[in-house]
Amino acid sequence: MRLTLFLILCLCGTIITPTWAGGVQIGRTRIIYPSDKKEVELALINRDNDLPWLVQSWVDTGDGKTRGPFIITPPLFRLDAQKEQSLRIAWTGAPLATDRESLLFLNVRTIPASEKGSEGKNVLRLIFKTRLKLFFRPAGLDGTPAQSCAGLTFRRTGNTLTAINAGAFYSVFDTLQLGGHRLDSLDMVAPKSTAQVALPAGVSGQTLSWRCITDYGNASASHSAALQTG
Repeated sequence: MRLTLFLILCLCGTIITPTWAGGVQIGRTRIIYPSDKKEVELALINRDNDLPWLVQSWVDTGDGKTRGPFIITPPLFRLDAQKEQSLRIAWTGAPLATDRESLLFLNVRTIPASEKGSEGKNVLRLIFKTRLKLFFRPAGLDGTPAQSCAGLTFRRTGNTLTAINAGAFYSVFDTLQLGGHRLDSLDMVAPKSTAQVALPAGVSGQTLSWRCITDYGNASASHSAALQTG
């Protein structure tokens, strides 16, 4: 889950005062959308003690621009202090792959209201944009996400490491290590695909160890495999 902060400086006086004391908490770190579901829900809670927040949500295909085939209800709403509301996410039925998972991204932008008495002051307002992975999961896929993770294989050619995912599910790494070195720059492998990363100088070893992030956002069991070469 990536968090981007946009700073908006409203110039109207001489004092700069932060306007946040809480914030909107999102109920999950990833969303699994089974294709046979009419919709899935995502809970949002405003942890602020006093201020309402404005919440805007949408789905994109990964480039940050192209909207994905999902409808968010409500797309824009006010969430009062200490209140909870769920986003309802519904697939439009537009074509997506049927033999493997598809990855899209849910964006949640939250904006705090201005505090009373802040008129005529300089106010530093933080706009939070949270981006969550949304996995569209067709019915009837072979295997499970855990099996895809456990079945990963790895090949080294020179200083390039290639991860190979023969399964139908995304494998997102919690940890990936070779010879005691963490390889944080390789974050996931798409289903029925490969992913490559350049190994740092001096990294050696013949055994990879890794954990994947599960549907619930925690780490899977640890796996290891001999490193193929050539």
